[in-house]
Amino acid sequence: MNLIKSLSEKLTRAVNNDWVVPKSGREKFLDRFYLFLLFVLCFIKLEPYIIPQLDDMTHAAMGISILQTGDWFTMHEGKMISWLKPPLYFWIEAVLFKIFEPGEYWAKFPAALTGFLTFLFSYKTACKLFNRKVGFLTLFVLSTSLFFLRYTQRVMLDMPVAFAVTLGVFAVVEAQISKNKNYYFLFGLAAALGYYFKGMQGLYLFGIIPLYFVFTGQIKEIFSSRFLLSVLTAFTLIGLWFIPQYLTHGREFLLSQSGIGPLIYGGLPGYENPFYNPFKNLLRMFYWILVSVYGMWIGIKELKNPVRKNSFIMLFSWFWTIMAALSISSVFGVRYFIPALVPAGMFAAIGLEKVIKGKNFDYFHHAAVFFAAAILTIIAVFPMPPAKKGSKYISLYRCVNHIVDKKDKIILYKDRQYIFNQGLVFYSRRPLDKQVRDLKELKEEIKNTDKKIFIISTPQDYGEIEQYFSKEKILKVASSGNWILFQIKDGY
Repeated sequence: MNLIKSLSEKLTRAVNNDWVVPKSGREKFLDRFYLFLLFVLCFIKLEPYIIPQLDDMTHAAMGISILQTGDWFTMHEGKMISWLKPPLYFWIEAVLFKIFEPGEYWAKFPAALTGFLTFLFSYKTACKLFNRKVGFLTLFVLSTSLFFLRYTQRVMLDMPVAFAVTLGVFAVVEAQISKNKNYYFLFGLAAALGYYFKGMQGLYLFGIIPLYFVFTGQIKEIFSSRFLLSVLTAFTLIGLWFIPQYLTHGREFLLSQSGIGPLIYGGLPGYENPFYNPFKNLLRMFYWILVSVYGMWIGIKELKNPVRKNSFIMLFSWFWTIMAALSISSVFGVRYFIPALVPAGMFAAIGLEKVIKGKNFDYFHHAAVFFAAAILTIIAVFPMPPAKKGSKYISLYRCVNHIVDKKDKIILYKDRQYIFNQGLVFYSRRPLDKQVRDLKELKEEIKNTDKKIFIISTPQDYGEIEQYFSKEKILKVASSGNWILFQIKDGY
């Protein structure tokens, strides 16, 4: 209790006195210091954690595959061509791997960088639309939303898309406020970035901004020369990669996730997504949702206010365009609404602004920065759990590095090829050579190759091997509870 009382007294003196920074410039200083803390937080803990399986590992493998294949034009997962997503994230990874070295830190770096830039432009946009108080509260809401913060530490594409969308909205807001329509070209660049990060799923800006113009009575602005040129700029930049890919690979590329497949299939073929699923998960994952809904209610009432009307229309267009797109898609993952959390966070900030008034905000402002600094110190000094548990096959990939020669062949017996291929590509610097589906195919592969063969299987599938081959013919090289690496001796 004495500690709390002491801290309270010090906080009161800090608010009321010219402590370190004069009160006249204190608000700006605290905002910038909070942004600095977020910058450090985004980058401080990228290295110690193993990359999780599936999407994270896929994106890391695609980055390193550029260096392994030497092909910067068409993306690969090991030896396999992949149009899972357009190439920008993987290009950035490959450049970082080339300059430094392949590793977890540089695989996560683009997500951390775009995560910080999302914080920065969220703050700038909120300040432009409303005021500096709402800007800081937006930072506070987003940085205390662990689900949002976690994706600055993942090898995932959703935070880069959030950055592209936020940058595009900021550009249009700045163009409107400053009357400088050259900012529309920044909008065009942001839209192109959205595509290059995640394909059609990154083009939310082409729904958000036209809706904003329509509902604010600025339909003519859609057809203004600068805005049309910005849209043309976006499609020109997209076409620099899209058109050559189509000319080279044809329909296969066109219907992929990097092409127009998501539009044709409404997501992914064979999947179903109830329209309410994104909203249900938003209630579950975004802890500030009730405050955000309160902010939306304030926004609805403020639509009658000519001074703030356009600002709220921008937020509503931003949030509901993304949520509507997710609702009609046939496939949904909780990470998909990361871009929607930025406007949701601004709505929550508006709700908090209504509650934290006057002198109370000054206390809150100082306390938030103080505790953020304390928490960052704890994170820096003590071990922290990863954003997601790393691959359970990491011991296999490390064993391969020490046991299997580069000229030897690695075969997977059954199971899921993409899982082992991605991990081998990133951690063992080599792709899986082949997958065999049954014992007959395995025998043929052993018979028809002159190379030394190492076989990977799960413990369940290894039981079939033991039943078919005699114990004398099986050489178990290494194993764990999740995998077994073995060889079949000649003369079976």
